[in-house]
Amino acid sequence: MVPKIRQEGDWSESVAKGMHPSDAKTTTTSTSFFSTNHNGKYYYLTEDARKNLKTYNYRGVDMSLLYKYILSPLAAFLVNTIIPRSMAPNTITSIGFFLMISSYVAYWWYIPSLELTNNDEREDYDQFFPPRWIFLWNGLSILIYQTLDNMDGKQARRTGSSSPLGLIFDHGCDAINSIFGSANVIIGMNLNPSENFLSVWLLVFGPFLLFYIATWEHYFTGELNMPIVNGPSEGLLGTALLSFVSYKLGSQYWQQTDVFDSISSFGLWSNIMEDVSLRNCDLIVIAVSTGVFQETIMKTLTVTQKCKGSAAGLIPMFVLAFCYYIIGYIDPNIWLTIPRTSLHLSMVLFVEMSTELMLAHVTSQPFLPWRWQLSPLIGITCWAVVFGNNYGLTNVIVIYTWVIAAYLVMKFHRIISEMCGALEIWCFDIVTPHYSARN
Repeated sequence: MVPKIRQEGDWSESVAKGMHPSDAKTTTTSTSFFSTNHNGKYYYLTEDARKNLKTYNYRGVDMSLLYKYILSPLAAFLVNTIIPRSMAPNTITSIGFFLMISSYVAYWWYIPSLELTNNDEREDYDQFFPPRWIFLWNGLSILIYQTLDNMDGKQARRTGSSSPLGLIFDHGCDAINSIFGSANVIIGMNLNPSENFLSVWLLVFGPFLLFYIATWEHYFTGELNMPIVNGPSEGLLGTALLSFVSYKLGSQYWQQTDVFDSISSFGLWSNIMEDVSLRNCDLIVIAVSTGVFQETIMKTLTVTQKCKGSAAGLIPMFVLAFCYYIIGYIDPNIWLTIPRTSLHLSMVLFVEMSTELMLAHVTSQPFLPWRWQLSPLIGITCWAVVFGNNYGLTNVIVIYTWVIAAYLVMKFHRIISEMCGALEIWCFDIVTPHYSARN
């Protein structure tokens, strides 16, 4: 039976029904950091946007059986037994977010280049470097993050502290975590980018595309529909299991071909696959790519048939992915000379466009497909096509990354402050009345 799509009333109840997507995390919360100190002046939220923000209605459904029968009941139990009513839902989101940051930093500390180069001839080299505990910590962090991500919406319903702010806050954290997860998977499978650029590109932009497509669908149809197998549920669980396998068997396990050899030894497969050999990591990449392709095609066809002109909303995501691939195809060293910076640039550009799309959704404002933030990336791509990796191109990428990152921090601080002011709430406090509500 297909579950009924929820339709909430006013904004104070819209997330009470949940937003994982069935547990919408649009929460009213606060802190002095987002003190709405903008003197009543709004830059990002027009008067019309502020009105629409207060009447936002969430509609969505999660078809995942894993979520319905395991993840959601677990989150509800934990919220009702260990979380105080005074804790803001956004605080719960932040705890999980910082756990994922700690895992990413641990990987970064030991493998800054994303490549595990074995210069030691000892057979037990993989037993000592990188230390296995970082894989264990990553798997645990993912599971805890997933649970907390399910809990914040339930805490919002429990405390009656629901608003569109929590949706934007949670959406931004999830968007950032996309690159953390991809980078850690690449290292966990010892998938050296210099030798596997296409696979690395697919693992980075596959999750990006799924996330953006879901946000794009939400914007144009007003409904967030998650399939029976989706990223927030089965995807995160699978990523955690991958990390546990790396912890138990070592990252070199994914370079072996034992799984494919076992499959190809049966029946007709033994003749068809006689001259083919796929590593365990290749099977993961194929599975992820197949899922991304299927979901992208299905949702694109569905949404474009329902909503004329909606295809334009996909332009920034495809421009981002295309430019990264073209530059890497011409000379992978343009990215791999500064691998972490390259990942961070893709992250800030992706986070900017996806959260802007979600902000346009909750405020019922038009989304402008052309993002000026992508202009330098297009210029870098054209330069690489004509001149290759010359004239300090990597230095340009470093400067570009820092400028966009600084802009994004400023923009998010301002948007959250303006949303707090418009909704008369705080970002990390559901107890203290907002000063504008008291006046």
